[in-house]
Parts: sequence; structure tokens; C-alpha cells
Amino acid sequence: MSTNRAHFQRISMFKLALVALVVIFCSVWSIPATAQNLVLNTDNAFRSADLQPYISSAIAPKNQAYLKVFHQQNHWHPDYYLSPLPADHRLWYQVHLAHNGNKPIRLVLRVDRLSLDQVSMMVLDERERIIHSASSSAEKDSSMLSGTLPSLDFPLEVQPEQQVTLLVSIADPGLVSFPFRLWQQEALEEHDDHNLILFGVAVGTLGILFGYFFISYLYQRTAARFWLSLSNLLFVGLIVCEEGLFIKLLPLANYAEHILTALVALVMFTLAKVTHSLFTRLPTQLRLLNYLPSIAGLVLVATNAPYLMTAGTFALAAIGGLLQLFYALFYRDRRNKALSRIFMVAWGFLFALLAMQISVMLDGKSLSTAENLYMALMLMFASLSFGVSVELKERNANFQRLLAKERTISNLHYFYDLFRNSAEGLFTSTLEGQLKSVNPAMCSLFGYADEATMLAAVSNTKMLYVRGEDRDLLIGEILEHQVVMGREIKGKRADGSEFWFSISCQLRQEEGDNYLYGSIFDITERKQSDISLEYLATHDSLTGVYNRREFEQQLHQLIEHPKPHNAPVILLYLDLDRFKVVNDTCGHKAGDALIKEVAQLLQNTLDGKGILARLGGDEFAVLFKGHQEDAAYLYGVKMLNAVQSYRFIWENRIFTLGVSIGMLNCSQYEASGEQMMSMADAACYIAKEQGRNQIHRYSSDDESLKRYEQELDWVSSINRALEENGFVLFYQHFRPLNKPIDGDYYEIMLRMQGDDGELVPPNAFLPSAERYNLNANIDRWVVENTFKWLAGNPEHLASLKRCNINLSGHSLANRELKLFILNAFEKYAIPYSKVCFEITETMAIIKMEDTLQFVRTFKQLGCLFALDDFGSGFSSYTYLKHLPINTVKIDGSFVCDMLNDPVDLAMVSSIKDVAKALGMDTVAEFVESEATMVELGRMGVDYAQGIGVAEPAPLSEFKSL
Repeated sequence: MSTNRAHFQRISMFKLALVALVVIFCSVWSIPATAQNLVLNTDNAFRSADLQPYISSAIAPKNQAYLKVFHQQNHWHPDYYLSPLPADHRLWYQVHLAHNGNKPIRLVLRVDRLSLDQVSMMVLDERERIIHSASSSAEKDSSMLSGTLPSLDFPLEVQPEQQVTLLVSIADPGLVSFPFRLWQQEALEEHDDHNLILFGVAVGTLGILFGYFFISYLYQRTAARFWLSLSNLLFVGLIVCEEGLFIKLLPLANYAEHILTALVALVMFTLAKVTHSLFTRLPTQLRLLNYLPSIAGLVLVATNAPYLMTAGTFALAAIGGLLQLFYALFYRDRRNKALSRIFMVAWGFLFALLAMQISVMLDGKSLSTAENLYMALMLMFASLSFGVSVELKERNANFQRLLAKERTISNLHYFYDLFRNSAEGLFTSTLEGQLKSVNPAMCSLFGYADEATMLAAVSNTKMLYVRGEDRDLLIGEILEHQVVMGREIKGKRADGSEFWFSISCQLRQEEGDNYLYGSIFDITERKQSDISLEYLATHDSLTGVYNRREFEQQLHQLIEHPKPHNAPVILLYLDLDRFKVVNDTCGHKAGDALIKEVAQLLQNTLDGKGILARLGGDEFAVLFKGHQEDAAYLYGVKMLNAVQSYRFIWENRIFTLGVSIGMLNCSQYEASGEQMMSMADAACYIAKEQGRNQIHRYSSDDESLKRYEQELDWVSSINRALEENGFVLFYQHFRPLNKPIDGDYYEIMLRMQGDDGELVPPNAFLPSAERYNLNANIDRWVVENTFKWLAGNPEHLASLKRCNINLSGHSLANRELKLFILNAFEKYAIPYSKVCFEITETMAIIKMEDTLQFVRTFKQLGCLFALDDFGSGFSSYTYLKHLPINTVKIDGSFVCDMLNDPVDLAMVSSIKDVAKALGMDTVAEFVESEATMVELGRMGVDYAQGIGVAEPAPLSEFKSL
């Protein structure tokens, strides 16, 4: 609804602007039809008449005699001449007059323009004789300019029944179309009296408005009042100029058009400033555009072309008015809609006034007293409407200021209530420490009953701090930065108790003095919690000793910033022996109790001589700084003996413990803190390997340590290969011996890319992988990449008979790997029947339950299983009988020399016979010659694998047999 109303108001304003334009154009195009050379008849009752219906005009050279002009009838035209006169020419008007009265009549011909260069009148009788003449010039005073309001009057007297012709000649570069009116002398005097009254009323009203707005401007200092007062003053100037008073008072007849155009330009400028003051949303570009009509008017004055000035003045006034209407329509104040309406009404009056002026200039009709009254009222109403617009603007501005003050007062009440009811303590004090104001929360925070009590008791805010220098530091920071946020300080309550608070304050100046405005709230609980968190961040939550993070930081600090005199730094790495027995037998609760007691035992043994930390699980570390290596070793022996003597009792069960200790003199090696920890850990590992419950000193020449570190290097290389795809898949064919080759049979093998680019065989890194439980990750990589290659080679997959993939014993028990392999079959759409998993005999027997569960799961889906290296381990046919496998791979140690060793030959034959009896296929490994292959075929072995069949090759370069 509000949108429709606004749209209707916008349309109404637009209609008002259109009405003003229509008035102007109607005035322009409503010039009467051409005259018909009628005769003006008068009698003794004649009062006045416009000569426009009776007049005709002609143009002739200046030096041409009147009779010659008069007799050239083809040059006379029954209309007004609207164009500028050619140079050295004169415009002639003629009117035929017949007096039908019985007495002579005294008449006055009035020309409503004073500033003509030359004008003369001749009265001709029936015989074309001049019976009366008069002339006027702008260059000298004319006797025809008389009265309070001067006018150009030509008196004449006509006898009864006399017919005369009035000839008027004009020479002027300006507009020569203006009203002619013939008056009876007494009627003209009465008309002038009425006009004088109207002049006084209009000038007086505009003068009053000027005085009111100028005086109110001096009091209120608002721009709109100043410019409106100037506008009224300029309106007075326009009336005075229009009525010819300038010509009477000053010798400025030649500059009448200049003065009038300049006054109109100034009026447009002042009204533009009024528009800018009323419609403050007006952009700067449009404000500058609004000055163009005024500037153009002054340019017209500089041209010194009277005709152009007169015509341009009316055009610029219309354009300037349209700009004001446009701005009022599209940039109106939405909170003060009446302002735009009244403003547009004011311009409507001015447009009507302009239309009447244009009508007078174009159709030559002089204005009656009533019409003059209308024009005066229009000007006064326009000025009053502008004044009402200014009042509405200021009233609205005052109303907005009152609303702002009300909001400010409301906010003050709100902030006062906020101050009183705030949960934070709020205060104001001087820089010296004198309290000025506090709120109830501040009093409660520091333990005072109320504000008055606190203000009286606290002579200086230093009393509120545990350490007075804290306030001095706070003031120094405030003076430097003007504000302090969240400073945490220890405070003191009225009863002397201490607590932590957070203070934020800023420095502000009022009435020449500096004051502190601040807020305080209690952070005691959080501070205590922070202290606890800081403690937990550096200490083990179970034992209370340092944790690994803090221990490594202290080790790093000692390494990076060693003490003077080369004081050694000794690191002991402790690993409890037989802790797992307690944890597995009695549960984690017992294990935690044991760790706490051992930590206390070690702490007491050290007696503050070293830094003890729990690294995790059952591992501890001790850091000695400033102790010699032998002294640190003795403390290590003491801790070893203390742990050996210690007995842990849990639910009537007694447990003994031991500890393995690795010792490292950090001062002898250039390494980081992490590397130091690894070196000490390696020494501890060797202590365990050598029988546990002993101390092993780290030495770079220790072969055991070298072997251990080499294993760690392999672990690092394996992890890197897993992350960076550093493994390479190989394959080796095996072929059937008792039937033609009907497809591809091969085993997948693995190599690792070394740092030097060489391929590393599996027997170099797989033992370390098995020791550190990395086999499952390697198996995952092999399965993923093998299946990916098979899926990428669909033609090969179609001809594939069997692809053997080795799985470690740890993988068989890994549930996640089993799910991964199942998903891989689905992901790459590999037929189950084409894949055979190889498991070693030894791991299959050790992890029998896991092996059986894994085999049954995949065998149900169609996968095949082979028992690898059979005969190299327990060689138990009983286990072979209970394993649901498809193929037995005879260990190569029996195959490679079977032609020369009858025992090996018997073993191969025996394994083949048992496998056949169980319905299993057999594969002979390490077949290196054609003769061996022939013998195996003769014995009934199903398949042969080895370099005698095919060399291992990269899977990416696969070739069928």
C-alpha cells in the first residue's frame, strides 16, 4: 500500500510539472490571428483599448520619409514583428482611429517598454497631414517619462467626427514586439493609481519577506534562509526594473536588458542554492549542473545583444525552473513529503508568471489592473511557498534533532542502567588513582557494601592491587597507547584476600583533566584452570613427572644453549622389563598403579639430581646437566638396583620388574634433540637384546647399534617408498609340466627403488619390515597396484590363468587388510578365480587360527591358496592335512640339487605324493635347468618355477611365455 501511495505521489508531482510546461507553450502558441486593418472607433464614453487587433506593421530604411512608407501599402502587414530589426532600418506601426463623440477627447498612447533607442509618434489627418508628433530616445531624458512609475506615453487630442491615423516608428536592436494601448486620460490616471498601489503591496510584501528571512538567518545561521532572503531582494529588483524605476533614478536606459538579464541570472542562482539547501541528497554533479542557467545568463549579458538577452532570459528561466522541478521530484525528502509538494507549487506560480510575461511580449496585449494583480499575487505566493518549504525543512530538521536528543537521553538512561546492572565492575578514576565512580558489581568484586563505602574507603586505587607497581606499569602503558585491553593482574579485596582480575581501560580527557574509564571482571577460576593446563602441558597426568614434550624442549635448550665450561649433558633412556606381564595379567588399572609407583621410586632415587620424564607407556628418561658421565652412570645403576629390588603387589600377587637403560653423552655428538632421543633409544634396545636389566652406553663404533640403526634406516626407506610409490612390481612365470601352456601363470614379486636408483631385492628390507610390523602395509600396496595393473590391461586379464600374490603372516590377522582386499576385488573387477594367495608354511602354522579364517573367507569367493616354501619349516604333514589350500610350493632348497642328491629327490617325491593324496597341485621352485624340469615332469610335479623357466622381470614390461 505504501509503495502504491508513493507511486501516486510521484505521478502527481510529475503532472504538476507538465501543467507548468503546458501553460508556457500555450502562451507561446496562443498568439491571436492577424489583424484585419480595422478602424478603432471611440466616443465620449471610451476608456481604453488594446491596439493589437487594429495594428499593422512595416519595415523601412531609417532615412525613408513617412509618406513614402505610408503609401507603400504592399509593405504593411497586419501582425507584430517578432524578429530583430535589420541594421539601419526602422519598424513602423499604423492604427486608424475614428472619434464618433460630440466632444473632443484627450487620449494617451502608452508603449509598455521604456528602453527603446528611438521611438516617435505622428498623428495624420484625413489629408495625411501631421497634426501632432512626439518622440523619445534612450540616450536623453524624455518628457514623456513621467509619474511615480514612469512609462512611455504619447498624448493626443481628437476632435468630434475626426478620423486620424497614428504612425509609430521604432529603431531598436532588441525585441520590438510589445503592447500598445490607447487610454482616455482620466482612465489612465486611475489605472496608474491602482498600479502604484499594487507596486507598493508587492514590493512591501517581498521586502518584509526579505527582512524576515535575513534577520532569522542572522539568528539561526541556516543557508536556506540566507539564499531565500537574497531571492526576495532580487524579486524586488526585478519589479523595480520592470516598472522602469532604474531608468528614472539612474541614466541606465541603454542597459535595461543587461540589468534585467543579470537580475534573472542572480535569481536563478539564489533559487538553485535554496534547492540545494532543501534537497540535501542532491549529488555534487547535479548541483554543478544547477548553476549552468545562471552562468549562461551572465554570458548573455556579456554578448551585449539586447534581442538575444531578452529571448535567452525567458528560455533560461524556463530551463532553470524545470531543473528545480526535476530535483524536487526525484531527490525529495521521503520523511518530509510536503516539502517537495510546496516547493513544486512555488515553482508552479513562477512558471505561470513567466507564461504571462511571454504572452505579453508575443501577442502585444497589455495587462489590465486585474492581470497585474494576478501577477503580483503569483510572485508573492511563490515567495511565500518557498518560505513555507524552508520552514518545513527546518521544522523537520528540528524534529529529527529532537528525536536524536530523545534517543540520546534514552541511551543515557540505558547506559546508566547498564552501568548499574552490569555484571562487570565499572569504574572511573583520575590518573593519580582517585576513584570517581564505581558500579555495584565493582563493589561486590572487591568486597565493599556499596558505592559510597568503597569511594570512602579506597583513597587510592593502588589499594586494589596486591603489587602497587602493577598499577604503575598499567598507567605507563595507558599513557603510551591510550588504551589497555585484558590485562591480567592480581587484586586484593577489602578483607585482604587475593584474587585474579582482568582489567581493560582507556584514557579520556574531559574538562581539561585526564580520566581512566575501565572495566574489571573476576578471572580467578580461569586463571587457576590456566595454571592447571600449563602444568598438564608440561607434566605427565598419571605420574606428575615431566612429559615427553617438555623433556624434549629442555633437551633441545641444553643442546642449543650449553652451559659454560663445556658441562656435559647425559641422557638416560629407561624401558621397564616385564611390565607387559602385569598389564596383561591384572589389567590397565594395575598397570597405571605400577607406573605411578615406579615413577615415585625413580624420583626418590635421583634425589633431585636429574630431570625425570615419562615418555609414554613404560618408558622413562632422565637428563643430567652439569654431571660427569661416570656420575650419571652411577645414578643409572642406582635406579637399576632400585627397580630390581622393588616388588609390586596387586590382589595378593607379587611381581618383580627390571629395567633396561640406554645411556648417551650428548656433548660428544652433533645432533638434534630428536636424534639424541633416537640414539639413546637405540642403546636401550641393545640393552634389552643383550639380556635386559642392564645399562648400555651408546657408541658410534658399536656393531649392534650399527645393525639396529641400519634396521631403522630400512624402516624409514620402507615408509618413504609406501608414501612415494617407491616400490616396483616384478613377475616370474611358472609353467605346467604335464599339459600344454594354456595361459599365463606367474608370481608377483617386489623390488624397492634405492636412493641411488638401484633396485633393492626383498630379502634386504623385508626382515626389517616384519620386525617393525610393516608387512601389512607392503601387502596392501602390492595388492592395490597389482589389481590396478590388471584392470588397466583387460586383454591380458582375459588370458590370465593364475596370478600368485604373497601375503605375510601378520596380514592374515589384520582385519583391515582383509576388508581392503575385498574392496579391491570389487573396485577393479578382478575375477576371484584368477588370484592365488601364497602364505609361508612357518607363519601359517604359527598363526593357524588366523590363517584358517582368512583362507575360508576368500576361498568361498573363488580365490586359490598356495603354501609357499613347504619343507623349509616344521615340515608337518599333519598341518598340511588340515589347511584348506590348493597348491603346495616345494621349497627350492630341495629342488635345485635334486639330480645330484638322492635325499633331496626323495623329499620332493614325498611332498608330491602327499599333495597328490590330498588333491593339491604342486609347484617346484628354483628350477634352474631343463634336465631338472624333465625329471620333475616325469615324477608328476604339476608346475615348475625358476630361472630355468623365466627370469623375473618388471610387470610393466610383461611378456607371455
